Order: sequence, then C-alpha cells, then structure tokens
Amino acid sequence: MGKMTLLSFIGDQFTTLPTVDSFKCDLTGKTVIVVGSNTGLGLEATRHLATMNPGRLILACRSIPKAEKALKSIRATTNYKGGEVWAVDLTDFASISAFADKFEKDGGGRLDILLENSAVGVEKYYRTKDGLESTIQTNHLGTTLLGILLLPFLSKSPADSVTPRIVIVSSEVHYWAKFDTEVTSSPRMLDKLNSEEYCTASVMKQRYFVSKLINVFFMRAFAAHLSPQNPVIIDAVNPGFCTSELRRNMEPTFMMKMMELFLARTTECGSRTLVHAAIGGGKELHGRYLSNCAIREESDYCLSKEGSVIQDRLWNETIEMLSAVDPRVKTITGEYLGHTAPHRTF
Repeated sequence: MGKMTLLSFIGDQFTTLPTVDSFKCDLTGKTVIVVGSNTGLGLEATRHLATMNPGRLILACRSIPKAEKALKSIRATTNYKGGEVWAVDLTDFASISAFADKFEKDGGGRLDILLENSAVGVEKYYRTKDGLESTIQTNHLGTTLLGILLLPFLSKSPADSVTPRIVIVSSEVHYWAKFDTEVTSSPRMLDKLNSEEYCTASVMKQRYFVSKLINVFFMRAFAAHLSPQNPVIIDAVNPGFCTSELRRNMEPTFMMKMMELFLARTTECGSRTLVHAAIGGGKELHGRYLSNCAIREESDYCLSKEGSVIQDRLWNETIEMLSAVDPRVKTITGEYLGHTAPHRTF
C-alpha cells in the first residue's frame, strides 16, 4: 500500500494488534538501549522489554530525574531488577558523542537492540545550540548520529535468538509528506530545511510529517549501504496514532481532540509495534517500513524516481554533515557502510 487514505488510516487504528507474548523472547545476556524511554511509547516498550530479562537495559533520556522515575515504575510492574539510566540529548551533538564515548567505555563491548524512539513535534522554529532547527536535529540528525556511532557494537553481536537491530520510530504521516521544490532545488536540502528564513509558519505546520518522511528515506539508505554480511537489521516502525506527550507543544485543535478521543491507541498498544520491530521477525525486516506489526509498503513518493534521488542526496548530505560533527562517522561509514544496494521501486 503506497498510499494512505483517511479510511485506511481509520481502519489501521481499529486493527487489533498482536500481544507482545506472541513474539516475546528471552533477552538474557542481551544489551538493549531505548532512547526516549521515560514516557509514552518508549516507556511502555521498555516495560515490555524488561519482562524478557535483558542482561543490560539502558534508558537513554534527556531528563535523568524523569528516567529514574520511569525505571522505578518498570521495576515495580515487572519485577525486573536491572536497568540503568544514561543521559543523552538528541538536540545536542556533543551529548550524543559523549553517550557513544560512555558506551565504548562502559557498555561491555556489545549491543543487541537500539530502539530510537525519541522525537519532538513542534510547530514553531527553535534553534538548537548546534544552530539547527530542533525537529530536524532531534528526529533525523541526532537519531542518525547515535545509530551510526553505535553501529560497530551492534555489528559485533551474534545473530542468534535476536538479530541485532536498529529501530527508527517513524509514522504513517510520511504518506502525507513530500519535499517542496524550494528544498529539492537547493544545493543542500538539509541547509534549506534548517534555515530559519525558510521555516515559515506554514512550513512548520508540516515539519513533523516531513521529519517522519526523512526517517523512512534515511532508514532505507542506511540499510542499503550496510553490507549484506553484516548481521544488523535496520527498520522503521509506525506505532499508529496514540495518546502520548508528543503533541504537547502543538496547538490543540478540536479535530485533534476528537481524534484522540475516538481513534487514538493507548501507549501500551502502540508500544507493541516498537517491540515487534525490535525483536520480531528476521532479515526480511531489513530496510523495511513496518506498521501493525507487519511489513508495509512505503509511500509512493518514497518509492518514486524523485524519491530515489532525494534518498541519495539525504544520505550524502547527512553523512557529510555528521562527519564534521564527529570524525568517527567517516571512519564507521568507510568500514561498515560502503555497500550500495539498488533502490526498491514499484
């Protein structure tokens, strides 16, 4: 399904999702990182993963007090005795590099699951300390930098009971997004997307949608550049429209309130899709967009010829930008991400 209509969206919302017990596995000895695990979908996904007894479960969050409170809740409801709280702020490249440094020193040399759930939804332009628009930095650039810096540890993990993987949380809203010609005609698309002058009120109204489209584009490129011999699975998942704090910085409209009342999934229900993307299935999930705990075709725009060009440009621009942020990106790209696979199209 390369398109998403209002009717198919509503149908998806009322689809009964499988319980986590249907794909639950033993995570004994495994190391799991969940980014943005102190609230909402991330918290509920972490709670589910805790019931599988991971050797190490790292809650990677911007707010340490909130993460510690979340960990207490997880321990109380699951009887899981472990869990660690580590600081990371995706709006701050230095914080992400420091997290990778800490993992290299204290992570034990292996990583099995990186669930990248942290995202923001804002409708106003906020400049980060790195000089970038906050949504693009958090939802794409910060998420990508963390995934690339931790890729070597994931690549060393054996593909046994759980294949090592990177999960990027995207959304069905990517079906309703595309880049305008002002972006695609720019010499550097990311520079344009981060430009305060470009980010008018109408552009920012669509910014979250565009960021989720970028997630799908980049996940596809990331997976395509990974060697087929590498055990890591990279996928993107749509949790559906859920009750969460994601929209706390958005203007509440009557329509949104009605949708939340009649259509929204609970965070526990939506979190099942994240857990499935992290531990369900196998290599068939690599490079795929998942929805309702199953592979779903990306938008027609993603799979079009124009989409292929944009995907390649995004990959090149992102790697160039992040290589300037942290020199390890260039090294890791050269060692692990030199492969290029043909694009999947219609």
